[in-house]
Amino acid sequence: MNSKLLIIPLLVFLLGSCTDHRTYEIEGTLPDEKYNGEYVFLVPLDGVMPRIIDSLQVSDQSFVFKGKTDSAQVKIIRMRPQLRLDIQELLVVVEPGNIRVRLDTVSSAGGTPQNEILQAWKEVKTEADQTLYLLRRMHQSVTDGENGARILEQWEQVQEKFREYSMKCIEENRETAVGRFILDMTR
Repeated sequence: MNSKLLIIPLLVFLLGSCTDHRTYEIEGTLPDEKYNGEYVFLVPLDGVMPRIIDSLQVSDQSFVFKGKTDSAQVKIIRMRPQLRLDIQELLVVVEPGNIRVRLDTVSSAGGTPQNEILQAWKEVKTEADQTLYLLRRMHQSVTDGENGARILEQWEQVQEKFREYSMKCIEENRETAVGRFILDMTR
């Protein structure tokens, strides 16, 4: 009889610990109290259907999405369209763990392995895009062929460096949501 009493609490503990591993929490902040009372939406990246959009009202410049997930999924955190000029939409991997989000003119996420990888990739992509934009502008204003050729060579180097970085991310994260997302973005 005594051994049965020990087994029941052990089973409850094991079942409880299994379900805890599937929970996520997205803790977000905003830069200004003017966003208090606004809504933040957690939207699937593909196939938006009204029944699977989660929303919360901002309070004290913050919000917290909580839930359970059986598998990691890339989603978008956004605000209503009029606010998207000030608050950048953010891709986030909803995966078990505590995800930290900062919504601002340049939004960011971290705290879990896939969100750290996605944030690093976003930063490298943003830098590459800015450099490519400047090189394109320079190339448009160049009048001699020699300088134009140098600029195009730099353009290709920046593209190749970003392509190599993306391929490394894909290879190291092949079976993850973030790996599949980066692969889709680079096709």
